[in-house]
Amino acid sequence: MLHNSIEAKQIASSLASERIQWHMIPLRAPNFGGLWEAAVKIAKRHLIRQVGTTTLFYEYLVTILTQIESCTNFRPLCQMSEDPNDYEVLTPGRFLTGSSLQALPDLNWSDVPTNRPTNSN
Repeated sequence: MLHNSIEAKQIASSLASERIQWHMIPLRAPNFGGLWEAAVKIAKRHLIRQVGTTTLFYEYLVTILTQIESCTNFRPLCQMSEDPNDYEVLTPGRFLTGSSLQALPDLNWSDVPTNRPTNSN
């Protein structure tokens, strides 16, 4: 058991030095966890739907978890404006990148000469 061991004291000391506080919730009571338990539930639901009981290589698992993270951070929190025709919403991803996480990156074409041939297949 870890409660009285030297490792537990070292872990507690390390967490205290970083000002990390633990808030324990009762076993089998995720409703006590609030928002973070809701986020865990969403991630688990997506992971189970995508993977099921399949055993994955590390690279595949990281790819799927990154996609799940993108979907989770794409959830709307509230509207950006009061205009009913404006469909932009504030998402957690906007706090991370300033734009939608699922948007394609803008390519800067300002340095490309106008007479350069393009590939049009």
